[in-house]
Amino acid sequence: MSFVHAKCLVEERRELWCSLLNDKPTIHPWCIGGDFNVILAPHEKRGGRPFAIAEGADFMSFMEEAGVFDVGFSGSSFTWSNNRRSRARISKRLDRFLVNGACLDLSDAISVLHLTRHPSDHAPLKISFATRLDNKPRPFRFLNVWTSKPELLEVIRQAWNQNVDGSPLRILCSKLLTTRRAIQSWNKQYFGNIMDTVHFAEIAVQRAEEMVDQDDSDEYQIELNKAQADLRHALSIEEQFWRQKARVKWLKEGDRNSRYFHAVVKQRRVQGMIHCIKNSNGVWMDKDEDIASEAISYFNYLFTGPLDSFTDMLHLIPRMISPEDNGKLESLPTIEEVYQVVKSMDEESAAGPDGFTGKFFIFAWEVIKQDIYNAILNFSVGRSYLGLSLLPRSY
Repeated sequence: MSFVHAKCLVEERRELWCSLLNDKPTIHPWCIGGDFNVILAPHEKRGGRPFAIAEGADFMSFMEEAGVFDVGFSGSSFTWSNNRRSRARISKRLDRFLVNGACLDLSDAISVLHLTRHPSDHAPLKISFATRLDNKPRPFRFLNVWTSKPELLEVIRQAWNQNVDGSPLRILCSKLLTTRRAIQSWNKQYFGNIMDTVHFAEIAVQRAEEMVDQDDSDEYQIELNKAQADLRHALSIEEQFWRQKARVKWLKEGDRNSRYFHAVVKQRRVQGMIHCIKNSNGVWMDKDEDIASEAISYFNYLFTGPLDSFTDMLHLIPRMISPEDNGKLESLPTIEEVYQVVKSMDEESAAGPDGFTGKFFIFAWEVIKQDIYNAILNFSVGRSYLGLSLLPRSY
């Protein structure tokens, strides 16, 4: 654990960054906390002169070199204020906690709470390390790397071609559910655990190398070449897996960054976790069941409350759409137009509520296209379905 109190001058902060890097552990958990006297983004400041990217450039470079991440926070958005009034008031998030990947391995539920500032100008920070007991099944997410197996398309075809009765939207929903279960079963039986495959491939290469060291005959050399090829393939699969989980798109395909991807995934999980929530009475709640109950109550009230009518204001809104444009908007798309939009989907984007990515719809289009098209036509004539995304259209 390292505690810091950074200076105001950039040059003096650089000396601190260098000092911290000298203390950087190689494999052990590392947590850095305190007043860094710098912010990273415009939303971490209110009041005063506009944020300049150069202000946080050195700090960001230090974080990258140190291999540490911001774990996020609960509570007030700012940890420091000059305590002045009106336009003279300036607030910033100067205090934070940073952790490395090994620290995320130590605890899967790291939380930081910004406590009240009064009577100081800085808020004290409370950091908690815990193990989150979560026995809930993980939601289905289509892994794009599955498409590297040619037999997957036949698995999808067999699941999709089963007879289903109902409306086109119900048929689509039912077939997606059936296909999801079929893919999950196929994954367990044939694709297997990606990390285990890499581990066994590494063992196979090690054994083949030992055999070649003892006897460098052509037979053992061929076995070594095959084992090395299997390992390269397994590592490529692992890289694609972590790349999708981390949703990092700026690295080139083939870069061996599985450790980095893994750290990003863990960081996203920590930052995306809801540790506590303030209820309608202003009381903080940190138990999972209380958080879930409060969220349900809030949205129930939000969606069942009275709705104001604005029909008396419609005459104030000018008509911007011509009859010709309106005719185009109301016309039904062709199946080819739908396919062009599907092809334009980002294959690497996050999965939708049903767990399927754009890659799935592109990969399986020949199997699923008619049901997708029927559902879109059914939606276009006035039906509604919250799980279906409308596809954009261009002319």
